[in-house]
Amino acid sequence: MKPTITEHEAKDKVERYIEGALSALPGSAKRKPFTQHRSECTDPTDDGPQGRFEISATYEVTGLEPARFAEYFDAIVQWWSAHDFAVLTDSRPKDQYVFVRNKADAFDMSVQANDLGKFYVGATSPCVWPNGTPEPQAVEATEPEQPVAAPPEPEPVRKPRRAPVDDEDFAQTNWTDGGASF
Repeated sequence: MKPTITEHEAKDKVERYIEGALSALPGSAKRKPFTQHRSECTDPTDDGPQGRFEISATYEVTGLEPARFAEYFDAIVQWWSAHDFAVLTDSRPKDQYVFVRNKADAFDMSVQANDLGKFYVGATSPCVWPNGTPEPQAVEATEPEQPVAAPPEPEPVRKPRRAPVDDEDFAQTNWTDGGASF
């Protein structure tokens, strides 16, 4: 039930991280909005309460030479390394995909390209409260109950609402159609 940055701050940081990563590319690179999402954290990794959201954006990067994609990947990975990101998945050379997480604030980023000459850079925030503080209903749900004469029954083990994301499956996502798996 800890405070977080606000959704607005998360959106701003997503955009700043994307701008920073794109600064590693040649001046000919132009970004074109591809997706922007506000997704409820239904299965947060910290097993936290509902009512928080992840903010994400992905941009298609135009004006790049497909023959130099490997060079562009290296430049972005180098920028990430200089800005406290750790590489979690690097599928090169088999697939043109790298996924990283910032060590200080847990923002995720990725770069992906395909054989059609498409190049994408994206960022996702960790789970945040819309206004930066827990919503009243979430606080009420976590307040301890009054003592009772008999000890309460143990709560059943909560199952995740969705299966964990498999990096291999994620890397196989076709980003040219908005994320449908192929």
